[in-house]
Amino acid sequence: MKRVLGSLVMRTGTGVSRFPIVILLIALASLAANLEMADGLDLGDTSFLRLEAALFAGALGAIAGALVFEVRGYGLVIRYIVQTAAAGLFSLAVWFGLEWAIYPPALIFGLVFAVPLAPFVGRGDADVFWTFSLSIIVGILLAFTAVLVFVLGLLAIIEMVAFLFDVDAGSGLQRHILTTGFTLIGPLFALGRIPARFDERIRVDEGHQFVRSVALLAGWVSAPLILVSGIVLHLYGLKILGTGDVPRGEIGWIVSVFVVLTLSLRVVCEPIRTLGGKALALFDRIWPYTLVLPLALLAYAAWLRIESEGFTIERYYLALLVLTGTIIAGMAIAVPRRAGARFIVGVPVGLAILSSFGPQGVVDTVGRSQSIRLEAILPSDAGDETDNAGELDPAQKAEARSRIYALAQVDQLDRVSRFADDPASPGRSAYDRANALIDRLSLRAGPARSVDRTVVFERQGDSLDIAGYDRLAMSLVFSTFSDTSAGLVTGRLQGTVLVLRIGTQEARFVLDPEVFDALGSYPGKASAARPSIILRASGRTIGIVPSKAIFDGTGRLIELSGDVLFRNAEWGQ
Repeated sequence: MKRVLGSLVMRTGTGVSRFPIVILLIALASLAANLEMADGLDLGDTSFLRLEAALFAGALGAIAGALVFEVRGYGLVIRYIVQTAAAGLFSLAVWFGLEWAIYPPALIFGLVFAVPLAPFVGRGDADVFWTFSLSIIVGILLAFTAVLVFVLGLLAIIEMVAFLFDVDAGSGLQRHILTTGFTLIGPLFALGRIPARFDERIRVDEGHQFVRSVALLAGWVSAPLILVSGIVLHLYGLKILGTGDVPRGEIGWIVSVFVVLTLSLRVVCEPIRTLGGKALALFDRIWPYTLVLPLALLAYAAWLRIESEGFTIERYYLALLVLTGTIIAGMAIAVPRRAGARFIVGVPVGLAILSSFGPQGVVDTVGRSQSIRLEAILPSDAGDETDNAGELDPAQKAEARSRIYALAQVDQLDRVSRFADDPASPGRSAYDRANALIDRLSLRAGPARSVDRTVVFERQGDSLDIAGYDRLAMSLVFSTFSDTSAGLVTGRLQGTVLVLRIGTQEARFVLDPEVFDALGSYPGKASAARPSIILRASGRTIGIVPSKAIFDGTGRLIELSGDVLFRNAEWGQ
């Protein structure tokens, strides 16, 4: 362990001289995390995560840029300038993100895998790329494992001292130690593990323990499973061709997982393809051909969804996965020697970065697609005083809401700003603006959102005439949504029928048009005496003295409140 820690410290010193700008960003990220934990950084959860993501993206960009110039022999000054420029560019891109029509998750994904790829753009081969990438992965695992052991040991010592000497160590100190360990010490150690040589190749033979272990796993576990999965997908594809059925909804993630696992196995087994037995050898020969039919199924499924509902973030990247798989499989079939691990990793990295910005990016593509469909649904004067959007049927309202939320995902609601009261809405989140737009256009679903009028009745005087009745149930609320119970009396509205149960007896009273005329003839907060409504059914008579009636947008009574008068003998009480 001592030797491992010594190596980590020595390599960290080398990393400081190679990547000083990255060190600064790591230190800032760790400081921000500790301040946030101590409530000394009042950014809020969202802004804090944005800050950490921006610093992380800047560090990744700086590393990749430095490696591109380092492998070509440029001096420290040039590399420091490149690091500074890359750090500033990518940090700002992620910090402003959707405000600049940039999609940060795709950019960060691309930068993560661009780090091992950067030194081998236009130089080297697949084997040296594989060795370099393996060194980075092992270095990261080793660095964070060492930090974990050290931090846990330090925390154990603190707890021991606190217990034996009755000292309050405080949970805050322990949290800061953990935070510093994993946001500062771990990344610094990992940075030092990035190889400074770019021509190393791992020794590939069965005597190498690591190579033999990877070959065993790939040849006897991964390759057979992927081959069997490919057979199942091809049988399913033949079924679709034979029956003409549309692929089921799950086909998207099933084929996506198959494509990703196939490409990942091809990258992992780059230098050991001849050491994994017959299954791995068969996989190496046929893997691009196994992708053809699944990619066709995935393309068909993606096209059906995009054609009917337009682009969303999920459908955009589903289509991008089809494009990625098609390019890689096509190159592997046409020019097998060019489709090595470096090419397989480089295609999705390049496409992911390209998808994060510009007119071809996910933000602009989704914004264009969804705004066009939303404008086709809404009347041209929706959002003005006429409120024509309220005339849409429930299916159209649901579709319009879906379009608005899809636009909010990529912060592109400004494309439909003519429908909104406050198109700029400074300081408001995209989802708050989306909800405000939905409310303004009366696009909410359900009775609670489509209430058109509430009529409230006020009693004149303090007495209530109950002549002819001997029982009174006060302040009942009958609703179409649930039963109402008050003592022996239970009731609910079913369309134009009031279902009333008193004790064990039940009766159904029809609310005829005269009832609705009586309820609807008073404006809200009426000053007249409340009308008494008489209902008869099955030899029983009840009187209702309403206090409130609520009608939905179609004029249907959905809630009736008031007092109920009845005769005890008619209900067997």
